[in-house]
Amino acid sequence: MGSFDVRRLVWGLTLLVIVLGAVSAAQAGWVWRDGNWVYEDTSKPAPPAPKPEKPSPPKAESPPAPKPVQPSPPPETTAPRPAEPAPPPAEVQPPRPAPVQPPAASRKPGELPDSEKPDRPEDTKKPFWERAAWWKKPPEAGADKPLFEAAKADFTSGNYRSAEGDFKDLIKDFPTSPYREEAMWLRAEALFAREDYYKAYEQYEDLIEQYAGSDRYQAAMRREIEIAELYLGPVRRRVLGMPLLSGETEAIEILRRVYEHQPAGDLADDVILRIADYYWDKRRWDDAEEYYDKYCKEYPNGDAVQHAELRRAQAAIEHCRGPRYCTTSLRLAQDRLRQFQAKYPEAAARHGVPAMLQELRDLQAQSLYEIAARYHRAKRPLAAAYYAELLRQRYPDSSWSEQATGFLAPGLGPAAPPSDADAKEPNP
Repeated sequence: MGSFDVRRLVWGLTLLVIVLGAVSAAQAGWVWRDGNWVYEDTSKPAPPAPKPEKPSPPKAESPPAPKPVQPSPPPETTAPRPAEPAPPPAEVQPPRPAPVQPPAASRKPGELPDSEKPDRPEDTKKPFWERAAWWKKPPEAGADKPLFEAAKADFTSGNYRSAEGDFKDLIKDFPTSPYREEAMWLRAEALFAREDYYKAYEQYEDLIEQYAGSDRYQAAMRREIEIAELYLGPVRRRVLGMPLLSGETEAIEILRRVYEHQPAGDLADDVILRIADYYWDKRRWDDAEEYYDKYCKEYPNGDAVQHAELRRAQAAIEHCRGPRYCTTSLRLAQDRLRQFQAKYPEAAARHGVPAMLQELRDLQAQSLYEIAARYHRAKRPLAAAYYAELLRQRYPDSSWSEQATGFLAPGLGPAAPPSDADAKEPNP
């Protein structure tokens, strides 16, 4: 029973393969004819079917005629191959009627007749995102003035929300309106009055970038500085309408943008000094030194140049504190303090510059001690003795000189400086 089922399955699969093969061959143009596979080109139109002959009327029966003697058949000749039928003629389109031209009297002066106008693409050929939204009507010409007057009336009466929305529509829908510049300013003022400071800053920024010659240019930048000061104070950034995030990062970026608009303007030096003071308060000494140095170089005659020069040197000193010392920063801070003392002797005495210079000497002595101690730990007594002796010669009154006495190597001969690149000592 099992073998019978297997044979039935095999025969069924074989029959299925034959049927599928025949169907695939027929679709490809191969047909089984007279015991062979014949290819037919299906791309050519099939010849028309022969017309059926009309049946002739029946004749009256007559007695059978005697059977004539059949002559011998002629030799076989190959019948000529019939010519392929001609393709059917293309469908002839009826002539398109010419458009009816309006009379010349009804056309406007200078207007061309329809037959001479250039072809315009139909709107249906454009993708839907390039077509105008059907639910939004285009703004009507001349509608900017009543819209501006209504928005300004709301602004004057204190209805800032409605005024801000109308000003926004005017700015967007009427890019060439003569009221657009004033609408930008009043919209920013309305946002500022609603304490939406960051959106107000963005609108002030658009006004500055698009109308550089505006009478509101300086006022807009002053407003941006005011917004930055608010974010550096207790005001926080809004998230979903709620004040949640600190705005200090945005405040510094706003101040930088004000400086970029007018690096040589009346507000630029105050902006740079405010950024430097912010980094000083945050104890970010590298950034503070960079912006104080920027102020001293770009505004040497500024009102706060003395303050900036002193803070620049102090920031360099603070940058040198810690377990590792930057000898370049030590020398730079020392040079700056000496220049400040020579330029402003009274201010130097008042701000304790001599004590700062003594502190720098102690830091330089400590730097030499750390180098000697590092060689001592590395079992290199000659190198340690070299820097210990150098420390005693340059800073004999320093407490670090006394501590470096243990690094001296009596009986080992004169110490020589090592060739290591990490053993660079500061200049006195």
